[in-house]
Amino acid sequence: MKTRNNMPHCISATIKKKMLGVLTVLVGMVLTVSALSSCEPKETFVEENTALPPVTPQEIVRVAPDDGVVRINSLTKAIAANGDAVYELERGGIYYLEGKNVINKNVIIRAAKGTGELPTIQPLSDEQGQLNADMLRFEANVTFKNIYFNGKDAASNNMMQRLFRTDKADLRITFDSCFVENCRNFCIYANGTGGKFYIKNSTFRNLALTSDPANGRLFDGRGKQQDTISIVNSTIYNVTGHLIRFDNAIMNYFELKNNTVYNVGFHFQINYAMTAVIENNIIANMGWKAATKASSAVFWDVSEFTADKNHRPEDMRITIRNNNLFTVDAIKALYTKYPNNFERQPLNATGQNLITKGLLVYTNNISEVLTFDNAPALPMAYIEKYFEVGSKGMSKFADLPFYVDENGIDGFTNGQTFTFRYPSTAQSATASTTGGRLGSSMWSN
Repeated sequence: MKTRNNMPHCISATIKKKMLGVLTVLVGMVLTVSALSSCEPKETFVEENTALPPVTPQEIVRVAPDDGVVRINSLTKAIAANGDAVYELERGGIYYLEGKNVINKNVIIRAAKGTGELPTIQPLSDEQGQLNADMLRFEANVTFKNIYFNGKDAASNNMMQRLFRTDKADLRITFDSCFVENCRNFCIYANGTGGKFYIKNSTFRNLALTSDPANGRLFDGRGKQQDTISIVNSTIYNVTGHLIRFDNAIMNYFELKNNTVYNVGFHFQINYAMTAVIENNIIANMGWKAATKASSAVFWDVSEFTADKNHRPEDMRITIRNNNLFTVDAIKALYTKYPNNFERQPLNATGQNLITKGLLVYTNNISEVLTFDNAPALPMAYIEKYFEVGSKGMSKFADLPFYVDENGIDGFTNGQTFTFRYPSTAQSATASTTGGRLGSSMWSN
């Protein structure tokens, strides 16, 4: 895998290109740019050569990469100087973020057209060796397209606590065809309410705190009500904690469709969602953080909330269908070896009661163990130690292998990633709601 820190950069001036546009087509701009995503394998990430139509904001700002010495924070400086705009980053370039970086303009940040390496956004510690707790904070709507995020400090290799944080209400944050890795606590932290978060055609991995595996989460709302979380056609793997932490807050809409999920410690807890649709996913080796008593050993931990002035529990609709949820034998054997751990079953009495009430649809889910063509090895030594000592005892064993990289060299290279293809003869290949393949279409070839 290519190391990024030694890559030369050409420093050029920011180029502004005025475009025609009117305010009334703003919504159309957002939809059009979002629609440029493809379903190609993640190692390809080729930007479609589609001309941007006349839109508002009226500028395309091309931002030259940083060198980490003279040029730092070029992206956020460009946004501060130019405001609402489309920001194009140079392929193969690195954009360092030092200190506190806040995006308070409505922006689209994307790779320049072409087939080269994705631009990298990466934190850089200050002269005292300090990192901000958050790599990027948002106070406006932001869309990322074809961007690689590396959460490791370029100077020390230490990992960020959090990568992305919203600080205002009702924001829309989108990751389209991005590759995101390396974060300890929360990858996405919603500190504002009413947010809409969209992940599509993307990969997220190595979201883990091995010393305290209660952390390591893709999304954490910290008990604040959000409007929407949508994760579609993406791949998520190597996570110690939650995929989504609702934290007893009501979300209007949750969507998990056509994804490949692999090696996630925590099970799926929905508390709470007014509407949730979970379908056509492959969920492999998720929920190995076992229950400590049989009564709580449930995987789809769906709860009914107490009514408030805006939400009635009888209006909730949860659909869990056409998913392949499986655990390999190596993990299953640990339940016998460590009998104080209880394997999670799909539904408990609460879930069955929700089915009876017509609030939960649970159908056509299977459990088929698949062999992927090039998945990372499971961190069995770490997982077994968790079975032995539990979450609070893992601080002594934080150095056990968990994080994965294709060849041990920091960075990301197109065409050299782990892959999750499986045989066309598998039941999962025809088990979707449309009779097609389960999992992300990234791995359909």
